[in-house]
Amino acid sequence: MNYELNESMKQTQKESYRKKPSLWGATFICIGLFIGGPIVLGLLVAVFVVPFIIFTHKSFSELFFSNTMMFVASMLVFPILLFFILLINKKHYHKTYESLGFYKTEWKKKYVIGAGLGIAAIVIVYLCNLIFQAVSININHGFNFGILIAVLIGYMIQGMTEEVLFRGFIMNIFSSQKGVVFGIIMSSIFFAIMHIGNPGSQFLAIINTFIFGLVFGLLFYWSNNIWLTGAAHSFWNFTMGSVLDIPVSGQRDVTSIFKTNVFNSKSFINGGTFGLEGGIIVTIFGIILCIVLWKLCQKKGLITKN
Repeated sequence: MNYELNESMKQTQKESYRKKPSLWGATFICIGLFIGGPIVLGLLVAVFVVPFIIFTHKSFSELFFSNTMMFVASMLVFPILLFFILLINKKHYHKTYESLGFYKTEWKKKYVIGAGLGIAAIVIVYLCNLIFQAVSININHGFNFGILIAVLIGYMIQGMTEEVLFRGFIMNIFSSQKGVVFGIIMSSIFFAIMHIGNPGSQFLAIINTFIFGLVFGLLFYWSNNIWLTGAAHSFWNFTMGSVLDIPVSGQRDVTSIFKTNVFNSKSFINGGTFGLEGGIIVTIFGIILCIVLWKLCQKKGLITKN
C-alpha cells in the first residue's frame, strides 16, 4: 500500500528547510511539555493562590485535595500546554499553523462536524453498555449549569491541546520524515503512554487508548483538519463526563446532566473506574472506526495499492 501525505503533512515537510525537526527532539519536547506544564501551573498557584490561603485562613489540603479542585487543576494544565506547543511550533521550528492542521476555510463548520462525530460516537458506546445492562442512567436534578459551561470550555481546550500535540505536531513531524503509518503509530503510542498513570488504568484501558489514538490519527489524516479532530476529541470527553457522568480516562467531572451507575460486576464491558474507555465495547468500536476511516482514506485517494 502507498500512503500519501495529506496537505498539513506536506506543509510540515515543505517547511523543514527552515529548521528540520529531529524525531528525538520532537519526542523530548512532547515529554518536556507534560512535565513542564504542571510545574508552570504549580508556580502560578504559588503566586496567586497562596496569598488567598493566608487571607482566608484555609488549609492547603482543604483547598486543593477536594475532587473539584483536583479536576480544575487538571484542566488548567492544558491552556499552558497549548500555549507552549504553538510557541515552539512558531518560534523554534518556524512552522506555520497550517502545518498543524489549522485552516481558516470553513473552520466553524469543521468544528461543528467534529463535535457531532464525537457526541455520536460516545452515545453509540453508551447505548451498547445499556443494552448489555452494564450501566443504568438517571437524571441528575442537582447539576450546576454554570459549572457545566465552564467545564465545556475546559474540555474544548483539553481535547484540542491533545490533538494539536499528538496529531498536528508529533504525527505530522514523524509522518513527513518516516511515512504516514509510522507517524500514526508513534503518535498513538505517545498518546497511550500519557494515560498510563490515570486512575483506574489497566491493560485493556491502555490498549483502548492506543486504538483511539489510531482513530484520531486516521481522522486527522483523512480530514486534514485539526479543528474537526480536536472537536471530536473534546466532545467525546465532554459528553462522557459532563453529560453522562462517566469517568473520562479515570477522571470524574464535578457536575453532570445525568447520573450513571456503573456496575462493578461488568467492568470488563463498562471499563470500571477508568470509564467506558477501559471496556471491551470501546475496543470493538475503536477497531470498527479504524476500518471505516481507513476505507475513507482509500476513497479519498490517500491510500492506494502498489
